[in-house]
Amino acid sequence: MAITLTNATLVDPAAERVETGGIRIESEFIAEVGPSVRQCPGDEVLDCHGAVVLPGMVNGHTHLYSALAAGMPPPPRVPASFREILELVWWRLDRAHDAESIEVSGRIGALDALHAGTTTLIDHHASPSHISGSLDDLARGIDSVGLRSVLCYETTDRNGAGGAFEGLEENRRYLEKCALARDGAHAALVGAHAAFTMSDATLSACAKLADEYRSGVHIHVAEDPCDDQICRGRYGAALVDRLARSGITDAGGPVARESILAHCTHLSGADAQKLSSIVGAVAHNPRSNMNNQVGYAPVGSLCGVQLGTDGIGGDMFSESHAAWYKSRDARAGLSPRQIVDMLGQAARTAGRLLGRTLGVLNAGAAADVLITDYVPATPVAADTIPAHLIFAMGSRHVRDVLIAGVWAMRGRVAILPNEAGVRRQAARTAQSLWNRMLALPS
Repeated sequence: MAITLTNATLVDPAAERVETGGIRIESEFIAEVGPSVRQCPGDEVLDCHGAVVLPGMVNGHTHLYSALAAGMPPPPRVPASFREILELVWWRLDRAHDAESIEVSGRIGALDALHAGTTTLIDHHASPSHISGSLDDLARGIDSVGLRSVLCYETTDRNGAGGAFEGLEENRRYLEKCALARDGAHAALVGAHAAFTMSDATLSACAKLADEYRSGVHIHVAEDPCDDQICRGRYGAALVDRLARSGITDAGGPVARESILAHCTHLSGADAQKLSSIVGAVAHNPRSNMNNQVGYAPVGSLCGVQLGTDGIGGDMFSESHAAWYKSRDARAGLSPRQIVDMLGQAARTAGRLLGRTLGVLNAGAAADVLITDYVPATPVAADTIPAHLIFAMGSRHVRDVLIAGVWAMRGRVAILPNEAGVRRQAARTAQSLWNRMLALPS
């Protein structure tokens, strides 16, 4: 049965196109878009009453393992640096995860994203006490909500050579699984934490594995000055040189074109331009950067910038608002259009990896569609789309969501059975997770 949306204000930010009309959805794809679309007997027809309809949002970099973090036990002492934030907060949380808490984190993170109109997640996962099979656990939680996902496991030497090997093998296993499935709902990258926690051999192993599967590496780069400082002190080479030498950012190699560099906050202007022109995308995470006090990324000089949350929820409306206001505060000289383009870049990246056209309202594109209750009170045109998205619209307006032509949310209620019960279970799982955190040595 086809689904037809009528009387909609169709807003396609990537194409800078606005029109009044409808969308016809057949199977998992958009079949028609225009002022008047076919309606056949048996179609499900939804009158949008002039409200804005958008493509589904994509979170370009997140950490679903933090979905149960709100209210978690405080660190043993107040962190004095970014490195201590990792050691005393996030590395204690990820170490406490087990199979159940990973799956529940995936489910709750996906639910929160769905309510905000986010339909695809590019996630960077870590659970050093439960590595093997962890990406299946995470995917199971996400799948129960209906979202698409691009997953990887965070390879690092911070848990010893055995942990690094197991992380690589989990990436390999999931890459192979996704390569065989090719279902448009699941894709994989090779995960790497950051160069400062990885030996040259481990960095090179990540690049080699990505090359083997014609994939890329998803890695944090220069989130804090300690990344480059530790690389120089421990490994005798600058961060950017180590990345290039490993093959991750080799300008002539296929790995770089599929790779995602998260943050890039502390790169020189020349390094920022060079790296971002080589890799597939740079993930900008303004709320997380402010939360961790690591500074403002030079997004004005970066190419291929996509917006992510770095684990602070899945609301891309809120993240785009933060990206705009932070750019103003930093006097970065960006336009609202450049912020909206960051949303489009995340969709292009995920679409390329998943083998689907995401982030647009075109015939042949994936039927990932948001129906809002936002009826514009001022004119909407190609040149005013960014202003509406940044200054007027928010996740509060998301009413219904289609993913791959299937309803994932209707009337702000997820199709997932018994969402209230799912959240009650999550609270119990979170308490167990926190108890394991408290039991870890300080």
